[in-house]
Amino acid sequence: MVVTKAVFTKGSMLRHVVFMTSTSATSLLSIFLIEVLTVVYIAMLRDDSLLAAFAVAKTLMFFLISMILGIAVAVSTTVSRSLGSGVPDQARRLASSGAMLGSMATVCGAALELVVLDQAIRMLGGEGNSFTAAREYLWLTLPASVLVAVEQLCVQILRSAGFGKQAMWTLLTATATVAIADPLLIVVFDLGLVGAGVAYLISSLVSACLGFYYVHRVAHLTCRVSLKNLSGDIRNIGRTALPAVIGNLATPVGMAYVMAAMAPFGSQALATIGVIDRVIQVAFCVVFALPGALIPILGQNLGAMNTARVSQAIKMTYGLLIGYGSVTSLLLILLAEPLASLFHVAGEGLVVFFAFCRWGGVLWTLIGLQFIATSVFLSMGRPAYVTLFGWLRASLGTMPFVWCGAHKFGSVGVMLGQLLGNTIVAFCACWLAHLLMKKMLDIEIHSIGNRSLHRSNS
Repeated sequence: MVVTKAVFTKGSMLRHVVFMTSTSATSLLSIFLIEVLTVVYIAMLRDDSLLAAFAVAKTLMFFLISMILGIAVAVSTTVSRSLGSGVPDQARRLASSGAMLGSMATVCGAALELVVLDQAIRMLGGEGNSFTAAREYLWLTLPASVLVAVEQLCVQILRSAGFGKQAMWTLLTATATVAIADPLLIVVFDLGLVGAGVAYLISSLVSACLGFYYVHRVAHLTCRVSLKNLSGDIRNIGRTALPAVIGNLATPVGMAYVMAAMAPFGSQALATIGVIDRVIQVAFCVVFALPGALIPILGQNLGAMNTARVSQAIKMTYGLLIGYGSVTSLLLILLAEPLASLFHVAGEGLVVFFAFCRWGGVLWTLIGLQFIATSVFLSMGRPAYVTLFGWLRASLGTMPFVWCGAHKFGSVGVMLGQLLGNTIVAFCACWLAHLLMKKMLDIEIHSIGNRSLHRSNS
């Protein structure tokens, strides 16, 4: 058996951080852009009911995807620490058990959603043609989510072992498949949302097969799953996965409150929130990529008890965030008018969008601190803090600030209130992560001192 090495415990830390972040960000950017293109292709059919159905379907898919990502991150954390500890056999076992756990959990989640599908679609406002289209789309995409789980698990396992390029190619292959299949099935064959569902199914199958090939043949992180070890592995992974999943579910709660607060200011202001969300996804894809990039690096070095490199990695990531955020903030200010024209923002929405371009870049750079803190919490075995700050951000970090902003500054206050509140929560998360790191370094220094004293006495 080829031994998979802990590549992040040696070599240039800056190179590791930049390489993993860039490959993760490229993958995320491609996924975000494909989502935008899918909406464009559906819009070309000039049927508003299909767009409404797509929005309903994406909302229902979000909960399943949140669960998949939470489990995948947990598997990455445990596998990277095992590799750093110099126990590749344990890493292979955890990767295989984690893949089985993720697949089984997704099957159960998808089956549950299919059982209550009709009621769920109606609850989210799907009626008439929108109901039918959303139902047809979800009957294709919910079963396909099992393949998405395999894809995401393989991607995170590859990253945990330092195979960032292979992880990137797995996701880019999925993106390329959708880019080819979407226009053919949606527009040329006029299949509408069913065509989008078939394209999703095909891309998931292709990327899942490629991801498994890389994990099995390149990373050598598969093995036969033993029932004797499976329950222990699932408990080990679940301790991180469950808090991560619950933390992910906080995001739509906060967003729903923002949408409700913006609704009284008119449809133009409300539509602009959707536009801003798309701009954030593309402009700050590097920020969203940070946990997926940083967790394998921290995990391997924590497993190797190399706390100096852990501290170095976090400091370099802070520097990368500030540098990237500064450039992006400047570009948003300079490109505010062209972007507004591109997305046809008008009326009250234009005021909100220009305020976002002026202040949103700086605030989102600071919000990025929470993504780094999340990486620290998960890597150091403190997943409960991810849940805590996820829900703090969606509640106390959103609701009072949005309410005050709406009453004092109108629609602009809603948008800036959310960002300001999220920034304060991010600072608190960053402060706690710093305390955890400081405590770990103090323990290491104390341990080294005790060992030196013991040697001198002997």
